[in-house]
Amino acid sequence: MAKSTTQLTVTTTIDSQASAKSFLSRRERSRWRRYKSRSKFIHDFINFKNKLLGIKDLPPSESGRIIPLSINHSKVNSYYQDEYYDTKRKAFIDERSNEPYVDNRITSSKYTVYSFLPKQLKAQFSKIANCYFMVVAIMQMIPGWSTTGHFTTIIPLCIFMSISIAREGFDDWKRHGHDKEENNKRTIVIKEDEDLSNFDTQSITTIMTETVPLDQQVNTSPNLGGRTSSNNSWSDLEELSFTNKEAMKKYNLKQYPTLWKNVGVGDILQINENDWLPADVIILSTSEGETAPAYVETMALDGETNLKPKFAHPELAKRANTVTGLKSLQTLVTTEDPNSNLYNFEGSFNLNDETFALSSENIVYRGSILRNTRSILGLVVFTGEETKIRMNNIKNPRTKAPKLQKNINYIVIFMVCVVILLSAFSTMAQRLLYEDNREKAWYLFEQDAGVAATLMGFIIMYNTLIPLSLYVTMEIIKVMQLLFLQFDIDMYHVESNTPADGKTATILEELGQVSYIFSDKTGTLTDNQMVFRKFSVCGVSWLHDLDLMVSERNEPNSVETAPLAPRLSMHAPRQRDESPHRTSTTSIVRASMDSVGSSQSNWTSTAQPNKVQDSAMNSLQLLRHIQTHPQTLFAKKAKFFLLSLALCNTCLPKKDTKRTSTDSIFTLNSQTDANGNSEVEEDGDITYQAASPDELALVEAARDLGFVVFDRVNQKLEIKTYPHGFDNDPKVEEYQVLDVIEFTSSRKRMSIVVRFPDGRICLICKGADSIIIEKLKNSKMAQEKAREISLNSSERKTQEADVILQSKFSQDVQHMSPSRKSGFSLRQSLGGTAAATNTKMNSINNALMGTEDDEIADIATRARKSLHIQQTKKYSLDLYENEEVPSTPVSLKSATSLPANPFTQFIPNDKLLVNDEFIVEKILEHVEEFSTEGLRTLLYSFRWLDKTEYEQWSREYSDAKIALADRAKLVERVGGKIETGLELIGATAIEDKLQEGVSEAIVKLRRAGIKLWMLTGDKRETAINIGYSCQLIKDYSTVVVLSMDEGKDALIDRITSSLSQIKTGSVAHSVLVIDGGTLAIVEADSTLLTLFLELCIQVDSTICCRCSPSQKANMVSAVRNLNKKAVTLAIGDGANDIAMIQSADIGIGITGKEGLQAARSADYAIAQFRFLLKLLLVNGRYNYVRTSKFVLCTFYKELLFYLTQCIYQRNTLFSGSSMYESWSLSMFNTLFTSLPVICVGMFDKDLKPATLLAVPELYNKGRLYQGFNLKIFVSWMVLATFQSVGVSFLAYYSWGFTALRDNTTFALGSMVFAVLVIIINTKCTIIEMQNRQWLAFASFIISVGGFGLWNVLIMLLYRTKDSPIYFVAYGLYTWGRDQSWWAALLMISTIPLLFDIFIKVFKFMFKPNDDELFRVYERDIQLRRYFEQAAYSELHQSWNFTKEPSTTGKFIARVFRKIGKSIGISQKELRDEIEEINSEEENEGIQSAVHRKRAGTNPMPNELPPSGEGTVTTSNSYTAHPTFDEEGYEILPSGKRVKIKIKTDDEPSWTTSLTQAFKWDKSEEDVDAIIDERLKTLREEEERRGLH
Repeated sequence: MAKSTTQLTVTTTIDSQASAKSFLSRRERSRWRRYKSRSKFIHDFINFKNKLLGIKDLPPSESGRIIPLSINHSKVNSYYQDEYYDTKRKAFIDERSNEPYVDNRITSSKYTVYSFLPKQLKAQFSKIANCYFMVVAIMQMIPGWSTTGHFTTIIPLCIFMSISIAREGFDDWKRHGHDKEENNKRTIVIKEDEDLSNFDTQSITTIMTETVPLDQQVNTSPNLGGRTSSNNSWSDLEELSFTNKEAMKKYNLKQYPTLWKNVGVGDILQINENDWLPADVIILSTSEGETAPAYVETMALDGETNLKPKFAHPELAKRANTVTGLKSLQTLVTTEDPNSNLYNFEGSFNLNDETFALSSENIVYRGSILRNTRSILGLVVFTGEETKIRMNNIKNPRTKAPKLQKNINYIVIFMVCVVILLSAFSTMAQRLLYEDNREKAWYLFEQDAGVAATLMGFIIMYNTLIPLSLYVTMEIIKVMQLLFLQFDIDMYHVESNTPADGKTATILEELGQVSYIFSDKTGTLTDNQMVFRKFSVCGVSWLHDLDLMVSERNEPNSVETAPLAPRLSMHAPRQRDESPHRTSTTSIVRASMDSVGSSQSNWTSTAQPNKVQDSAMNSLQLLRHIQTHPQTLFAKKAKFFLLSLALCNTCLPKKDTKRTSTDSIFTLNSQTDANGNSEVEEDGDITYQAASPDELALVEAARDLGFVVFDRVNQKLEIKTYPHGFDNDPKVEEYQVLDVIEFTSSRKRMSIVVRFPDGRICLICKGADSIIIEKLKNSKMAQEKAREISLNSSERKTQEADVILQSKFSQDVQHMSPSRKSGFSLRQSLGGTAAATNTKMNSINNALMGTEDDEIADIATRARKSLHIQQTKKYSLDLYENEEVPSTPVSLKSATSLPANPFTQFIPNDKLLVNDEFIVEKILEHVEEFSTEGLRTLLYSFRWLDKTEYEQWSREYSDAKIALADRAKLVERVGGKIETGLELIGATAIEDKLQEGVSEAIVKLRRAGIKLWMLTGDKRETAINIGYSCQLIKDYSTVVVLSMDEGKDALIDRITSSLSQIKTGSVAHSVLVIDGGTLAIVEADSTLLTLFLELCIQVDSTICCRCSPSQKANMVSAVRNLNKKAVTLAIGDGANDIAMIQSADIGIGITGKEGLQAARSADYAIAQFRFLLKLLLVNGRYNYVRTSKFVLCTFYKELLFYLTQCIYQRNTLFSGSSMYESWSLSMFNTLFTSLPVICVGMFDKDLKPATLLAVPELYNKGRLYQGFNLKIFVSWMVLATFQSVGVSFLAYYSWGFTALRDNTTFALGSMVFAVLVIIINTKCTIIEMQNRQWLAFASFIISVGGFGLWNVLIMLLYRTKDSPIYFVAYGLYTWGRDQSWWAALLMISTIPLLFDIFIKVFKFMFKPNDDELFRVYERDIQLRRYFEQAAYSELHQSWNFTKEPSTTGKFIARVFRKIGKSIGISQKELRDEIEEINSEEENEGIQSAVHRKRAGTNPMPNELPPSGEGTVTTSNSYTAHPTFDEEGYEILPSGKRVKIKIKTDDEPSWTTSLTQAFKWDKSEEDVDAIIDERLKTLREEEERRGLH
C-alpha cells in the first residue's frame, strides 16, 4: 500500500478487534503465569515482596518482545488498534510484567535504601565479637547482675557499630555518585517536534509542499562507500538524509538531547562517531549509505581490538535512510527476551506481510563505541539492567569480608570460652571460700548474692578480655592505611594525573594475602596499540623502530625508569607537547641520512628482555640501501614487499587539514611542491581508518617507509612513492582493486586482486604462516623446512625445560635441608671466612632468582649457531662472505661486536636471492624468532594472474557473493581456488604493545607465589601471543590447549594425562588454554568441571579466551569456592570485567582506555597494571602485618592486664573486688594502651619497600598466613600468661608483703598498673615495631607519662570525695616517697621485658625467619644498594619527586622566629626571614598537592605530583658503582646519604662476629691453630719480660 509523508490518518487492513484480543490475551496469560491469581491485592503484595527482596521472576514472553517501530509513539495504539503504549507514563508496555519496560538506569552500588540496613546488620553480627557483646549487654541490663553499670556495654557497642555502618554507607554512597554520573550522560533521541504535533492536516500540508511516496526505491550499487545511486545522485540523498537538520525540521522531526537514564525501549537514537552506545539498539540506517557498514569498537564487551562491521537490514535501511521514509516507517519488531549471550541475537520484523530476520550483525550493544562512521540511527530494544552487558553482571553482589575476620572470630570464640572458664572457676572458688569463711567474715553479715548473680558478675568482670573497641579501632587503623594507599606517590600516574583510589577499607589486609590474580587482557595488560616492529625480506631480518626515534626526538630528556637510568631534577618542568604529532617518512629518513648510526634502538622484547637487539639492521638502513642500489635484485624484491604492505589492505586514508606548517616536530627544511605544500606535512597528515589495528599498523609502516596509501576512490588506490629518493619529487601511481577476499577466523588469511599501472594483474595474500605455507607453489619444500625448524625449536625448548627442572630440584633439596627451614637458602652467606659482600649478593641472587636465565640464553645462542653453521655448509655461504657487498649496514658495527650469527648481517647477493629454498628457510626461521619474542607474525605471498583466468574466477566469485544459501561457505570455497601456487615475499611481526612494566610485574608476582590467570574475550591466537609477550608463557612452557573440536572423550583424556605429568614433576612450566565454548561444556558437566579445576590449580597459569563476562565471574567464583583459604584478586578496565571484579575477594579497576566502569565498581582503582607490585607486595603486606600485629597486641594486652585481676581474687575470697581504682580501670584501654596498638596498626614497617620489591618471595608471609595463625596467637597468649603471673607474684612478694609506708590496695594496684602500662607500651612500640620513628616514642611517652599525670589528676579529684576502698586522695604522697616502691617498679618492669627479649634472641639464633634475616641484610650497605637497584622502577617517583616541607617544622620555625624577634633581631635579618618564608609559601603554592585537585585535573607546567617518602637527589647519573658526594657520603639509588666506615684487614666484619657468636659455621674452627697461636703469644710475653 502506498503512503505519503503528508498522510496523518492511515488505513490498515489489520483486523483491529482480533489484534487487540490477541495482544490482551497474551498479557493476561503472562499475568496469570506470574501471580496464579486475578486478585489485585495479591498482585500488589507479591510485587512489594519482590521489590523488597530484590527478586525478579518475570516469566518469558510467548514469542519474544514486540516493539513498535514508529517515530511517533503516541499514535502507535491507534495505528495498530492495540495497547502497546502507556500514554500516562509515556512508555511501551512489557508483556511479561504488564508494566513499562525497565528504565535505562544502571546500578553498580551494593545497597539500596531498602537493603542497606538489613545487609549491614547481617554483616556486623557476622562478627562473633559483636554477638558476644550484645549478649553481655543484655545480661548487664538485667537488674542486680552487673557491678559495672547497666549501659556501659550497649551504648559503646551501638556507637561502634554505627561508625562501621556509616563508613560502609559512605563507600557505597560514592558508588551511587559514579552511577549518577554514568546515568546523566547525554544522547540524541529522534522524535516528532512537539511544538508542531498539534497542527491539523491542512496546516502540516501547507508546510510540507512536497509529497514523497514511501515505496520509492533508492537503489545503491555496492561500492566502497555505498555513495553512488543508480537513480539519484548522492547530493539528493544528502538533502533527505537524517543528518540534514534542515530536512529534519522540514518534515517535523527534531533531535532531542536526552539523558541516558531517560532513554526507553522503542526510542530511535542518533549515535554520532566516537559516541558510546547508551543501550542495545538495532541499526536502522547509517550516514554512509544503505549498504555501508557501521564500525563499532567492542573492547569493553569482549576485549577484542578489531572494529566490527554492523549493518542495517536492507529493508529497514531503504526506508530509514531518508527523512521521509523514517517519518512514515511503521512496523513491529520482535526480539528475543533479555539474556546474557553476547555472541547471538535473534529477531524479526514484518513489512508488507513479509517477515525479515534480524541477526547479531544488525544489533549494537551498550558499551560499544561507534568508530569510522559519521552517525547511525538505532531502535532501542534493551535498556538498563536488561542490556546484554548488564545481564552478564552479578545482580546482587556479595558483601565482602576479609579472611582475617574469620580467624578473629575463632579467636573470639576461644576467648569467650576462656572468659566462661575463668568465671566458672572464680564462682566455684567463691562458693568454697564463702562456705569456709561465712562465720569468720563478720562483715558479710551472712549475706549471699547467689550462684547466678555471682557467675554473671564474673562474666561481666572478665568480658573485657575481649576488647569492645577491637573492631572500631581496627576501622580507624584501616582508614589510615587507606589514606596511605591513596597518597602513595609510587602509584600515581603522572601522564594521566591519576592517583590510586580506595573504595573500601574493609579488605585492606587481604591485599597482602593474594594467591590468584585474574586479569583481563585488553586495556589491562595491553596498551591497545599495535606497532609494526620487525619484518623479514630476502632472507634478512630488519627492526622497525621509527616510533622510538620519534619519541626520543620529541622528548630527548625522557628516560626509562631502569635501575641505572639517569635521574633528572624535578625542579625543572619537563616540556610536553599538548597533542601528539605524526611525523612523515621524509623528515625521519633525511635526519637519519645525515647521521647514520647516531640513534641506537632501545627496543627490547618484553618476552625476552635479556636478548640484545641489533639496532644496525633497522628499516632506515634498508631504505638507505634501496636508494643507493635501486637496480639490484634485493632492492627490487624489497620494494615489492613494501608495496605489498600498502596494497593488501582495506584502509581508507584521511587527510588532517587542521595542522599548520608550524606544527612540524622537526626543524628540517621540508620540500615544497609547486603549490607550496610541504611534503613533510602531507605525509604526516595522512591518517587511516581501518577495521583492525593490525592493518592500521601495516599501512602506517608502509607510509613511514615511503609507500604511502595516498587516496582511495571507489576501487582505485593511489600509492605515492619516492623512487628517486626522498629529496626528489614523489611519484603517484594508480592501482585498481579488482576483488577483495576478506579475512575470516576460519580462513586466517586475506587476499586482494590488484591491476598494476602496467596492466598486469596480481594476487597478494597475507595470513598465518601455517596457512600460507600450504598455498605456496613449493609447499612441500616449505612444509619440510617448517618441520625442521620446529624440531630444532622443540629440541631447544626441551633443553631449556631441563635447566628449569634441575633448578627446581636443587631448590627443593635446599628447602628440605634441616639446616635451613625458614624459606630461603641464604643463611650460609652469614658465616665463614668467605662471607664477603659479593658472595652474599650472589647467594641472594642465586637463591631467589636463580641462574637459569643465563643458561637458557646460552642454550638459545648455541642453537642459533648450530643452525647457522648448517646453513653455511648447505648454501656455501662461506663463498660469499669474502665477496664485496657494497654499502651494507654491517659497516656500522664491527664484526667482533656482532651476535653469533654474522651471516644475517649481510645483504644476500643475487645468487642466494634466486634460491627459493634459502629464502623460505630464512623467512621461516625469522618467523620462529619473532614468535618467541611475543610478536604477531604474518606471511606475505603473491601470484601473477592471467587475464582469462581472473575473469573466469571473478564471475564465479561474484555469483558466490550474492548467493542466497550458504553464502559464507561459497565465498570461502571459491576464494580459496585462486589462492594457490603463491610465491613467498616476506614476513611481518607486529607488537601488541603492553603497558609499561607489565612483563616485569608478572615475573615478580609469580616469584611472590601468586598464580596469574588471563580471562579475555579475544581470540585464542591473540591470547596466546600476549601470553608469550607478557611472560605468562615461557619459551619452554608446556601449553595445554583444551578444545571440544576433538570430542569430549579426548578432552577428558587430555586433562587426565596433563594432570599426571604435572604431578610427577616432569613439566618445567605449564600453561592451560581453554576457549569459551569448551568452558561452557565443561561447566555443564560437574565431573568434568572438577577435573578441569584440579588441572587449573596445578598448572602455573591459565588462559581463558573467547569467554563472556559471566564465564569470567564463574571461573573466579569456582576457584574461590574450591580453595576457601586462598584470596582471589580480579583486575580489569572494561564493563565486561565488572562481574569478575565483584566475584573476587578483591576487585581492582584500571582507569584505562575502555572507560571507568570497572574502576567505579571495584574495591580499589589504579592507573596501570604495574602498580599492582607496590599495591600488593608493599602496601598489602604492610597492611597484613600491621593488622595482624594489632590484633595480637590487642588480645595480648587484654589478657596480660585482666589476668592479674583473676590472680588477685585469691586475696579477696573471690569476691569480685578489683585491685585497680575504678576510674583508672575504665581508662586502661582508652588512655594508656590505645596509642601503642594504633601506632603498630598504622605505622609499622617490618622491612623497607625496596627489599620487599626486590625480593617478592617475602610476600609469602601473608599468602601462607605466617603473620597470624593459631600457633602465633597461642605463643602470644602464653607469653602474656607467663608475664601476667610473673608480674603479679613479683609485686606481691617483692614489695606488697614488705611495704612499710603504704600497704593498701591502691599502692599495690598502682604499681602493677604502672608495670603493665610500661610493659605493653614497650612491647608494642619498641620490641614489636621495626621502624621506630618519633611517633612510636611519642606514643610511649604520652601513654606512660600520661599515667603519671593521671595519678596526680585523680588525687586532686578524690580530694572532694573520699573513696570507700582506695586511699587515693593522699596515697600518691605516701607511697610516692617510698624508694622501694620505685625500685620494685623498675625491677618488675624489666624482668618480663628481658624474658621476652631473650626468647626472641634464642629464636633468631636457632630458627630465624625470613623477615629477621632480611632485616640483617638491610644493614649491609651493598646489599641495600642491590635491593634499591632492583626496585628502582617501582620506587623512583617517591625517591625523585620533591618532598613537601613539613607543616610541623614550618610552624616550629615560625615560633622560634617570633621568639627571636621578641628578644631583639635586626630589621634586615627579620626581612630576610620573612622573604624566606614567603618564598617557601610561594613554592608550596606551586608544587604542593594541597593547592590542586588529586584527580581529574592536569598538572601545571611547573607543578609537581604529590610527593611521598624520600629525599630529592639531583645527581646527573647513577651507575652500578658506588657514588660519593663531596663529604665522602655514598648516595644510594633512593637518594639516601650513608657514611661507610673503612675497616682494616685485621678488624673482623659484623658477619664474622655474628657467625662466631652464634657458632653458625663450625667447619672453620681450627682448635690446634688457636692453641698454637695462644702459646706463641705467651712465649713472646715471657721473652719481653726476660729482657726487662
